[in-house]
Amino acid sequence: MTTPATEPERSTDETEAVRRAQAGDRDAFADLVAAHAPAATRAAAWFGAGPDVDDVVQEAFVKAWQALDRFRPGAPFRPWLVRIVANQTRNTVRGRRRRDALAVRALDLRDGPDPALDALAAERQRSLLAAVRSLRPAERDVVVCRWLLGLTEAETATALGIPAGTAKSRASRALARLRAELTELEVSHDRG
Repeated sequence: MTTPATEPERSTDETEAVRRAQAGDRDAFADLVAAHAPAATRAAAWFGAGPDVDDVVQEAFVKAWQALDRFRPGAPFRPWLVRIVANQTRNTVRGRRRRDALAVRALDLRDGPDPALDALAAERQRSLLAAVRSLRPAERDVVVCRWLLGLTEAETATALGIPAGTAKSRASRALARLRAELTELEVSHDRG
């Protein structure tokens, strides 16, 4: 049975893979993609990519490859990649909203209740998803990085391009909102 690599080993291996990828080694970049694709996919899903998760992740890796020359040697790769995924998700969602708005206008559809959202609220896990999605985008992004992707406070700040203190205060506000909303959902569910 093999033991998991220690942090310094992982860091050294990753640093070497990044260095080789920056020198144009596509195999080294493929190793980085393989190592970070699951986290990138989770990030895109939690940041709201919806059905476009795979496209967002693929485009994020393309952009990461193109921007490798701007990656700071020795810095952790994952927070840098998560930042690219977050930006790509925002761009994709913004584009989707524009397309959806045009389609609604073109078809003269009226907004109505969303049965999918009603179904989501029925289960605890889905309640958490709805609560996270109801957060302000800046707070949701911090929650996704810290607790769903397991980034440290410093890595979260790096990934989102914000000061560490801002990441900490957003996390605190987001957790308070999540507790309040989930408590309210449980109370209303118990009454129903």
